[in-house]
Amino acid sequence: MFAVSSLSFVLLASCSANIGDDKQSQAPLKPLSCIAVLPAGTAVDKDETVGYDQARSLENGAAFATGILARELSGNTKVRVVSAGQAASLAPEVSGGSFGTVSAIGKKIGCEGVLVTTVRRFKQREGTEYASDDPAAADLHMALINAANGAVLWTADFRETQESFLDNILSFDKMQKQGFKWISVEQLVDQGMSERLATCPYLK
Repeated sequence: MFAVSSLSFVLLASCSANIGDDKQSQAPLKPLSCIAVLPAGTAVDKDETVGYDQARSLENGAAFATGILARELSGNTKVRVVSAGQAASLAPEVSGGSFGTVSAIGKKIGCEGVLVTTVRRFKQREGTEYASDDPAAADLHMALINAANGAVLWTADFRETQESFLDNILSFDKMQKQGFKWISVEQLVDQGMSERLATCPYLK
């Protein structure tokens, strides 16, 4: 139903939710010399209510988010962006659930931290940039995990549906930045992810 390469990321990306549930508190800031950045993924295999069209949209969203991660982080000297091929090759070696996945990735790549991204919603706008019947909406979760002990070092959520100025007067600055147009879901995610990644102290 879905591409094998995409499915190999589902387990990797879903680690953030599982590990985060077990360890709610974030660990004290300690500089990392190396951070492995995994391709973004989804959790479509864990939700039987997700239909084919929605699953395909989420897969497209994961591919797009992966491109943003590469663009924003590949120039960082402490970051190692894991390719689709590398992630797929590691899948047969993983054991031990979500922590085992993160631990194996960190050990294989040689990094203390692993950044996992999960795309939970990726809905395109309906209409044009000047007249939209249904605006773009996105929901992503990013988590930086300590590969040695599974501690959550940093998390960020981006959950947004574009609002018009008339619906929310407080959205003026955001609408001005977007040119007072109804933007695409790609533009929405691009802005959101770039802003969130810029706040991660471990990437400085």
